[in-house]
Amino acid sequence: MRNNRRYDLSDRLIHFFRDLDLGHDDAPQTPQWWGYGSRDDDDKLSAHFLQRHAIRQGRLWATWSFRTTGRTIYGPRPAVCFTEMPIAAFIETALARNLRGEAISPFAIVLPKRALFQIGARPVIYGLTGTPPPAKVEVDGARMLPDDVLPRHEQYRYAAFDGHQGRPDWSHEREWRWPLQGRAWRDPDGLPPAHSDDLPGLDLDHPDMAGLGVIVANQEQARWVVGDILTKVDRGDIAADHYEFVLAYETISDWRELRDYEKMQRKVAEYAIDLAPFFAMSEKRARARIAKLDAWFVKAHKKASRKHCDGDLPCGKCWLWIGGNQHPLVRALVAMGRITVSTDGFYLIEVSSGSGDSSTERQVDAIERVARKLRRRLGLSATSYRVVSGDDPEGVRYFGDTLDDDFIYNSSGVGTGSLDSSVF
Repeated sequence: MRNNRRYDLSDRLIHFFRDLDLGHDDAPQTPQWWGYGSRDDDDKLSAHFLQRHAIRQGRLWATWSFRTTGRTIYGPRPAVCFTEMPIAAFIETALARNLRGEAISPFAIVLPKRALFQIGARPVIYGLTGTPPPAKVEVDGARMLPDDVLPRHEQYRYAAFDGHQGRPDWSHEREWRWPLQGRAWRDPDGLPPAHSDDLPGLDLDHPDMAGLGVIVANQEQARWVVGDILTKVDRGDIAADHYEFVLAYETISDWRELRDYEKMQRKVAEYAIDLAPFFAMSEKRARARIAKLDAWFVKAHKKASRKHCDGDLPCGKCWLWIGGNQHPLVRALVAMGRITVSTDGFYLIEVSSGSGDSSTERQVDAIERVARKLRRRLGLSATSYRVVSGDDPEGVRYFGDTLDDDFIYNSSGVGTGSLDSSVF
């Protein structure tokens, strides 16, 4: 392994994202509903939106990567693509290519190469011996080379290469690919998937993928990503050390200095994610913080009025919905098991009135009173969260107040980054 510690080699693979215009012919298949607190407001999706969605969903979609309406992935299986470039070289290349208008960005997820190899990822084959015959396009759209040229199960690795000027040459990307280990999404009527969960891909949350890293542009984006990761830990999706680091490239004056392997390792250590402080609160301190919140609610419940349910719908359960998952009060509630984290990543608190009257109508008014106090005194975003019927937070929610917070939501038009090339 000592021989691999060179500036031109890496023990990691990088999957990068790019801004996506769904109106273009080469746009990949996307879902009608992105889920997990996503706000896809238009057809233009930023690379950072796609990056956060992958982290939140815990999956990299396997795609065919269309170009001029044809698949760029040969064979019967779609794939997830990576580059083997070292991190410093990737950042430098991504910024330069992005300024030239090429389909790339420095927003990326960094994965351990050894773990990916174990589950089937392999380097791309750039070109073949001799000139391969034209690929045959099958009924389902698969581009297939003859089996005697390249076996079907290896064709996902093939990338056309021609050294002549003006011909394809993608060898600078040092690409790896992971082929989908199951059935690709396919609708007989050609309809897009209803939900992002329907699209298969590489499981980022699997314990074997531990040691992941994230590359963003600035510290604000890094804060959002750490919040996303903390939510997944609180929900039990991943361990606290599953993601190793978040690098904000705009905070580093000269990435060229990090071409050295040891310097890069030190920088990764400097930007390591340490979630331990969020789980270090003592039970005594947690109970003291929660006691104050409970006292507020008891007082609010005494003043609360009986609000009527909307229309003819039955009254379901109500929770206090709170933002700021790094705030000490929220950490206390998590520590004492008072938080339910929904599939959309919403932090919901079950509160007690301290009396026998726990009617939903009165509960809603009391929660809204407490929410106003949390906003005013602690600067926390908070409101009521109520379902139409039953006591399942995943049930149909009443249309009501929504926390307007980009930390909670993943918005398509937010956080694209400046892609500033002056760092070089």
